[in-house]
Amino acid sequence: MAICDECFEDFAHPIIHELMEKNRRFDEVYGGRERWDWDDKKATLKFSDPEKSTVLIDVAVVGSVEGNSWEWSWANKNYEGQLKIGTDRVRAFGEEHGYSQLTSSFVESDEFTGWKLTAIAAHILDAPGAYRFPTEDGHVYLVYRTIHFIEQKTGDRTTFQKQSR
Repeated sequence: MAICDECFEDFAHPIIHELMEKNRRFDEVYGGRERWDWDDKKATLKFSDPEKSTVLIDVAVVGSVEGNSWEWSWANKNYEGQLKIGTDRVRAFGEEHGYSQLTSSFVESDEFTGWKLTAIAAHILDAPGAYRFPTEDGHVYLVYRTIHFIEQKTGDRTTFQKQSR
């Protein structure tokens, strides 16, 4: 773990709450959607619903949990470069501060660890939110990079509005 495990936990605790607040604000602005779609070629996450506007988000994969192991995306050779934009900054931050949980390719994990490490990545990358989706063996954790556009349904026409956050 970290050079100072207690220091790492003290550092992480308020950042977890920061991500919870970011995700709460995202839900407040964009609300829930019936469906989500992950496009690993474009590194986008789309939330859609037949009754609501569609939200498309550029994302970065932070890492994944399988069993009791977290793997950082920067260490995962299965992820193309566009999927892990910025995650090298998280590792560099860990090196600078002596936080081995941010610099070790694999970290012993449970479900909470994935959210904790994603919250730290969201903080370092100034991400406006994060999302987790299930896989056959665990979960993949994403941070939002940019809310690229919102498809707004107004009567019989559709308009697009760019958003940065």
